[in-house]
Amino acid sequence: MPALGRDSLLGMLLAYGALTVGVCLVSRAATCTPPAKPASAGTAAEETALWAFLGPVSPGMSLGPWSIVQVHPPRAGALVVALRPAGGPDLELAVTRLAPDGPRPLARTAHLAVFLAAPVPANSPTPPEALEAAAALAAALAAREAVGPPPLGPLTP
Repeated sequence: MPALGRDSLLGMLLAYGALTVGVCLVSRAATCTPPAKPASAGTAAEETALWAFLGPVSPGMSLGPWSIVQVHPPRAGALVVALRPAGGPDLELAVTRLAPDGPRPLARTAHLAVFLAAPVPANSPTPPEALEAAAALAAALAAREAVGPPPLGPLTP
C-alpha cells in the first residue's frame, strides 16, 4: 500500500471537516423545525365540538359493570376510552369513524366504530368482557347520536 502524502491527508481532513459541518447543519435544522401537526387532528373547533358531543360519556360515567376511567384526546384518528370493571384490570377501547369498507368493529353506532385499542394476537378470540364493554360504550355513544351526529373531523385517520 502506498504511503499517504501530505496532499492526500489534507484532502481527507478537509473532506471530513466538510462532512462534519454538513451533518451538524442538517441536525440543527431538524431540531429547530417544529414537528408537523398530524393529519388526523381536527381543528380546535372540531375537537371542542367532539368533547361537547361526548358530554356525559366522560370519566366517572357508569356503563353497567364498567366505569369510564379516562378519555384520551383524539390521536391518529381514534379516541381511546379506558374502562374499568368492578374487579379487574382496565380495558382500553378505541372509538373511530365508522368505515363501511373498514375492519369489523367490536361494536358500532350509526357513525362510530369501537375497537380494542391494543392489538390482539392473530387467531385468538376477543375476550368476552371486551365485547361487553364495547357494546356498553357503543350504547352510550348511540344515545348521544340520538341528540345529533358526532363531529367526525378529529376522528379522521
